[in-house]
Amino acid sequence: MRADFTHDRPPVCIAASRCERWAVAGIALALAAALAGCATVRSATAELPQMPPLLGNGNAPVRNALAYHETIRGMNAAELARERSALSGAGNVPLAQMKQAMLLSHPQGNNNLQRAQSLLEAINASEKPDAVALQALARLLAEQLQERVRLENTAERLTQQLERTGQQLKDAQKQSDQLQEKLDALTEIERTLPARPSTPTPPLPSSRERRSEK
Repeated sequence: MRADFTHDRPPVCIAASRCERWAVAGIALALAAALAGCATVRSATAELPQMPPLLGNGNAPVRNALAYHETIRGMNAAELARERSALSGAGNVPLAQMKQAMLLSHPQGNNNLQRAQSLLEAINASEKPDAVALQALARLLAEQLQERVRLENTAERLTQQLERTGQQLKDAQKQSDQLQEKLDALTEIERTLPARPSTPTPPLPSSRERRSEK
């Protein structure tokens, strides 16, 4: 018979642990959707069941990260630049790295997604307690950023292909116009040339002339 280890933990702790996991997952999805500008993810999170409004005390770094995201969500480029400057000397503090990743992936910022990914990877590789608390959120945001990078690279390749195709069409149109100009010039030259005089056909010899020749 399989032992039921849930009896070792009070029911209140089990329920609280489950609520915290649901809360982190739901809020993290909403945050990732806002950073990526993805309406599909936002609509999906709207259909999730009601999540508990509070997280446990062990998730203070996550609460701080989410509160910071809410603060910077409506900032313009200049405000975001000031925030990046303020965090530039924070060092390798996990929460500061998370905030910097949010700033670097903000739609109104400079969109340095590669740098943001590096910061999230540093959080996931760290064994600091604050980093461990942020790792679930960091992994989710890293996946969203990878998808954004993939889509941006695809869009860039398509743009370059369209530019090449457009240039080829312009070159073909230019060659066609040049050929048409040459044809028009030849037609005009031919039209202005004087008409050639017609060569008269010599009359056929008469029967008498033919007999005399014999």
